[in-house]
Amino acid sequence: MMTTNKLTKTFASGSLAIGVLAGAVLTATSASAAMLSWADWTSGTPLIEGDKKVTFVSGTIGAEAVDDVALMGMGDHYYFVYDAMNGPAMANVNSGSFTYTIEVIGSPDYIVGVDLDSNVTSNYGTVTETFVEVPNVLVSTNGSPVPASGFIPIAPKKLLTVTNTLNNTGGATEGLIDFQNSFRQTTVPEPGTILGLLAVGGLGLVSRFNKQK
Repeated sequence: MMTTNKLTKTFASGSLAIGVLAGAVLTATSASAAMLSWADWTSGTPLIEGDKKVTFVSGTIGAEAVDDVALMGMGDHYYFVYDAMNGPAMANVNSGSFTYTIEVIGSPDYIVGVDLDSNVTSNYGTVTETFVEVPNVLVSTNGSPVPASGFIPIAPKKLLTVTNTLNNTGGATEGLIDFQNSFRQTTVPEPGTILGLLAVGGLGLVSRFNKQK
């Protein structure tokens, strides 16, 4: 039995999902995507889509060189996807972890929400997502979405350092097909702008107080 994630279940699973999203469905949904092989991405080529940049930092999950990674933008959401179906094994049966950064480039937007989902065999185990900049810990067990719907709010960030950990407790007969880290964005005023507005408001109050005197 397979479970499917929020993004790809509408279309298909694995590489087919990414292929569909990169083709006609992108036009229909106003989505866009950047895609690389695992080998190219981990060798230093970042994924760049819209105002988001995803850069590999370190780690290993026993991925095949031809496995895919993608960064997809759909409205106010961006999705980082690791997909094992392009390789000969068509699933990743290994455990391990890797770290990457996702950052906002040339935009007033901030990352304000996260969620996690995975597509695995029924007794696979867990996929965990943690962050350096925020305390949230997301755990997808046997393909469960985290949260069940929507997203988990976080403090607004321009950059997140993300670690994904694969823990295959089911052995060689179980495997991970793909997983996605989702990031919700919005425009949040810069702290300096907020302080400036407060200062202007304070001057207005002083002026009114003086006039009343």
